[in-house]
Amino acid sequence: VQGKVVVMIGGQERRRSKEALEQDLGLADLRWISTAPHESISYFEPEIARAETVLVLLAIRWASHSYEGVKDFCKRHGKPFVRLPRGYGSNQVAYEILRQVSGQLEARSR
Repeated sequence: VQGKVVVMIGGQERRRSKEALEQDLGLADLRWISTAPHESISYFEPEIARAETVLVLLAIRWASHSYEGVKDFCKRHGKPFVRLPRGYGSNQVAYEILRQVSGQLEARSR
């Protein structure tokens, strides 16, 4: 994901955490979509669909069950989808990316 754009959905954007993820993962940009309980997921799709978005992260601790529809958006637009079950620290995010979609990302970079 180095030099790429990643979308993260869930919770409230925290500037320091966002900057740490961008720096530690070498991202060009982390587009963190802050959420509120039980809101519509329809406004997530345009960010997922963007050509420069290469990966979508869902922070499930801070997301409603209805946000599972995000996975369908990712399939529709051919974007790898990662659930973050424990939080969004850089090491945890990197671990989940490797565990869940490393093969997909590797295949896309070829």
